[in-house]
This record gives sequence, C-alpha cells and structure tokens, in this order.
Amino acid sequence: MAKKTKTLDPAALTRKLEIARKLNWVCYGALLLLFAVWNLFLDGSLKWWLLQTIPLLLVLPGMLKQRQRSYLWLCFILLLYITAGIVDVMMPTRGWQHGVLTALSLILFASAMMTSRWQVQLHNTKV
Repeated sequence: MAKKTKTLDPAALTRKLEIARKLNWVCYGALLLLFAVWNLFLDGSLKWWLLQTIPLLLVLPGMLKQRQRSYLWLCFILLLYITAGIVDVMMPTRGWQHGVLTALSLILFASAMMTSRWQVQLHNTKV
C-alpha cells in the first residue's frame, strides 16, 4: 500500500518558508550576539568566542545563498550547541546564558530543519 503524501499549496508553502527563514536569521543573529556579549564582555575570553562562533560562521555563505544543504549542516552543527547547553543548564552553578543558548539552539534547529524541508517541497512543486 502506497503512502499518500500531502501536497501543499505553493503559496502557503512559500509563506511558511519565508517565516522560517526570518526565524532562522533572528535566532542565528541572537546566538552570535549572545556569544559576543557572553565571551567578550562578561568573561573577556576571545578564545572561547572564536571557538563558539566559527562553526556557526562556516554555514553563513550558504545560508545567504539560501542553499538547502547549508541549513542541513547548520542542524548538525547545532546538535553540539544543544548538547552542551542542556548539560550546562542542569548544573546549578551555571548562569542564565546556558538557558538562552539552549532555547535559541533548539528554535534555530527546528526552523533550519523545516526551512530545508520546505525548500525541497517548493522546488518539487515547481518542477
């Protein structure tokens, strides 16, 4: 028995894709801002700032070109941030930054995953 796939209206799919892309940029920028404030102003560690931001900046050129593969790579990179954030949130001596890191990473992960999926679906409806 073949599984039925739900086809979406291209206009609705485009609208969802635009919302997801905007959410990606908001969370992506907020994550980079969090790392800058956290490491450069609060702790004063340039080394940790570079260590945390360089992996995120690797996918920036592809995201600017709206490439599906860049969003997938962003999801893989974010798994490291999510794991580290959850571990740090459970420690009682950690600050508020770890909770914000975890929340932003989870939201960005979900929106990047859906952006990638909706890009493929929109491309398939146009073909």
